[in-house]
Amino acid sequence: MIGNTYNKPFLRDLYFARLSVQNGSFIDFGLWNYCTGSNGVVDMCSQPKAAFAWTDVPQLANLIQGFDGQEKVFLANFILYWIAIGLTLFALTVTILSHWRRSSDVFASLACFISFVVMLVVFVIVLVASLRGINAAKSASDNISGNLGPSMWMTLGAMVGLFLSSMTYCISCCLGSGRVRDADKA
Repeated sequence: MIGNTYNKPFLRDLYFARLSVQNGSFIDFGLWNYCTGSNGVVDMCSQPKAAFAWTDVPQLANLIQGFDGQEKVFLANFILYWIAIGLTLFALTVTILSHWRRSSDVFASLACFISFVVMLVVFVIVLVASLRGINAAKSASDNISGNLGPSMWMTLGAMVGLFLSSMTYCISCCLGSGRVRDADKA
């Protein structure tokens, strides 16, 4: 979520896709902006912008043709990321504040599962946009190569984690031992 926002040691290493040219220069694409550099060193990161469209990168105008008009895709991706984060925090808050009651855990399980579905959509959007951009650049020039970055795999990890936690919630709600009330103990 915060990766690739500024040219700082940790942040600049988190990107979704990278286009590399044989002369050593590259462009990294993130959720908020892009960074450019050469020989593995980031030289410049653009100003962070909400719902940053990768097609706004000036260096891409001469590399990729026919990739314009994707602003709505990047806006949807940005919004869906925030929805997934909100649902995940909601599930965590409900679980902590309810002291692990079965009825509230059902809601947390549902919120967690919906968050998983949203993250699945986010992963597919970012994967398709990244691969489509990389393939368009490769077809434009033989000197260009591309790869998926660490943020892509972190999104996959978050998606898998949300799936596993929603399934664990659901199993514990359905198959968990019954709660014993104080009145029933006597």
